[in-house]
Amino acid sequence: MELLDVVKIEEAIDLEVKAMEKLAFKRKIEIDTTEARGYILSSDLISNDDLPNFRKATMDGYAINYKDSRGASDTIPSILSLVEEIEIGHSPKKVLQRGEASKIYTGGMLPQGADSVIPIEYTETINEKLIGIMKPVFYMENVIEIGDDSKKGDIYEKRGRVIEAETMAMAASLGYDKLKVYDKLRCKILSTGDEIIPVTEKLIPAKARDVNSYMLKGLVEELGMTVSKVSQLKDDRDLIKEELSEDVDLIIVSGSSSKGNKDFVPDIIREFDPGLIYHGISIKPGKPTSLSINNKTMILGLPGNPISAYVIFRTVFAEGFKRYFGIEDKIYIRASLSKNISNGGAKTKVCLVDLNRINEDYVADPIFGFSNNISLLKRAKGYIILDEYDEGLREGEIVEVRLIR
Repeated sequence: MELLDVVKIEEAIDLEVKAMEKLAFKRKIEIDTTEARGYILSSDLISNDDLPNFRKATMDGYAINYKDSRGASDTIPSILSLVEEIEIGHSPKKVLQRGEASKIYTGGMLPQGADSVIPIEYTETINEKLIGIMKPVFYMENVIEIGDDSKKGDIYEKRGRVIEAETMAMAASLGYDKLKVYDKLRCKILSTGDEIIPVTEKLIPAKARDVNSYMLKGLVEELGMTVSKVSQLKDDRDLIKEELSEDVDLIIVSGSSSKGNKDFVPDIIREFDPGLIYHGISIKPGKPTSLSINNKTMILGLPGNPISAYVIFRTVFAEGFKRYFGIEDKIYIRASLSKNISNGGAKTKVCLVDLNRINEDYVADPIFGFSNNISLLKRAKGYIILDEYDEGLREGEIVEVRLIR
């Protein structure tokens, strides 16, 4: 039996990053902010203004000098002269003097001389020129000060952020109609195996539905890449080689990755230039994983078992991708284990877990099963990684759970 020459998980991630650096995958472009969702920022999103750039009312009422409200009550209201009504989107025309008030609306601009807003429900109209104030207010009460939201030069989002709706909203508030981003990598997904059938076909003995194509497409797009093609292939060497020879940024092929008589991928990629980077990772599940380069294309060979492919994508490929592009989105939850987890074989082990909350604490419930059981994902809310030197973890032990949803 021919054995794989395995690398450790951190080495596999480092080799992936170096491969991406060699292929110069950071291609900077500029796109409309409205089309930016899913792209990665290639430069910091910086405020070019103080926001807001004027003193802003937070409710309907009257702009006043707070000192004019001192001692005001229902029985002895403070009487102020009404000098103007400030419309939304318009600058005040009057400079407010002591003893004066300007009617204002939520979001309106305070006039010079005003430093607070008295809510309309704590006032009464005496006539067209006079109002009564029946409650005192503090300095800057019901007012947003200039620069309260952000100061000029503040960083809203750092380079490496995957753009979502929240980022688009912030960019719009800062006046960005275009954003500098990294162009999306073009990815092709290949699912191989004589046993694989389309999901629309009736399931028969010895056959399995093509799970990996759907799963990998979702995972790839989640990282901000574009899927240019998805193909299901029989175990045909010439056909697989032809598909692996296409000029795209990334090809992910699941199946045909180990050392069986129909596992063609490792031999094919050895014929490419510069060819194989590694074949085999000291990890469970997912050991027969490979990484290679063919001209300007990076090829990731994943195991055919869906859970193995899923684990490798999450823990190795996605981690390398994020490290290369500077994406910092690791979210961990500390939780106690509900049962023991063993780890034999001197390799890194990844264990999917469910998460439940008991009182104020989280409990991680390990999910066990075979790597071709896609049902394991039904309950999975995260995963934990056991180092190759860990013999296992005990019930009640506190662990870091990396969230996946």
